[in-house]
Amino acid sequence: MQASLTDEQWNAVESGQVISPAGRRFTRRSSRIKRRDADPLIAGGAPLVLYWFGGRQLDYFDGTEAVEQWKVVRQALTSQTPQLRGDVVWTGGLWVGDDDEDLLLLTGQC
Repeated sequence: MQASLTDEQWNAVESGQVISPAGRRFTRRSSRIKRRDADPLIAGGAPLVLYWFGGRQLDYFDGTEAVEQWKVVRQALTSQTPQLRGDVVWTGGLWVGDDDEDLLLLTGQC
């Protein structure tokens, strides 16, 4: 499933929380993650959220949509301070749900 999250969600991300379309609450656990650590999260069924301030984008993906979107953005993920060159670069963080389920949230910068 893919869903654009609401303006309320947009503001909640800044405070370290996000609620999925199904009503599950996730809280930021880390703000930097490496591709090798993110791969098993997505393979294990973790949802993916893309948060891109420049495009006012806050999109939620789960299931096969999360896997497919991860393939699109994976190479642009960095765990270091992004070197901005015009293309979107993503930094990612691990978010954990109240039910101990994981979510991968990527923040885009260009």
